[in-house]
Amino acid sequence: MIPTTTDPTFILLAGGQSVRMGEDKGFVPIGNNSHFLGQILEKLNHLSRSIYVSLRIEQVDSYSKYIQRSALILDQDLPVEGPLKGILSSYFYLKENNLLNDFIYVLPIDIPYIEEKTIQRLLDTFQKKTEPVSGIFYESMTGLEPLCGIYTTQSLSLWTTSLSLPGKQEFSLQKRIRSLDPKPILIKLPSEEEINFKNINSKNEL
Repeated sequence: MIPTTTDPTFILLAGGQSVRMGEDKGFVPIGNNSHFLGQILEKLNHLSRSIYVSLRIEQVDSYSKYIQRSALILDQDLPVEGPLKGILSSYFYLKENNLLNDFIYVLPIDIPYIEEKTIQRLLDTFQKKTEPVSGIFYESMTGLEPLCGIYTTQSLSLWTTSLSLPGKQEFSLQKRIRSLDPKPILIKLPSEEEINFKNINSKNEL
């Protein structure tokens, strides 16, 4: 898999501590001889060659068995935490390596059942847009879903600039997204897709 700057860029967020799961979510067994990482990669490989994984340094050896090391992105030393750190670290990495295009498509590692059409819908919406947008995200029954969405590089650039400003940084992706200008596009997640969109945090939810 050779990343390009013409394919959509996907970032899989895999750097969480997986405390409730008890092991790295990426390698939790699922289906026939597969795991969370394998299930998501199978879908994304139909859509792009530019797939990266955001993770912690101690995860590199495990993930490099499935993804080339140049596509593994480590958290940088940034004054933010949680998924925001993974997203902004990915932006910096892609920028430094001249791999940025118009947007970054973010997905969490713990939604292995997500349908390919659910992923594709956001791409189609971005391609059909007629006005500038700051991002494209789903709204489910529980609200705005920031961990499955398209973040434009312009928006991420503004966020990285704000890191140098004095004062407390906002870690909440929902709050950051809702304050974006121009307004992001929010798409209602079809009710029949909700069940496969759910984050799996423990083995009891499998």
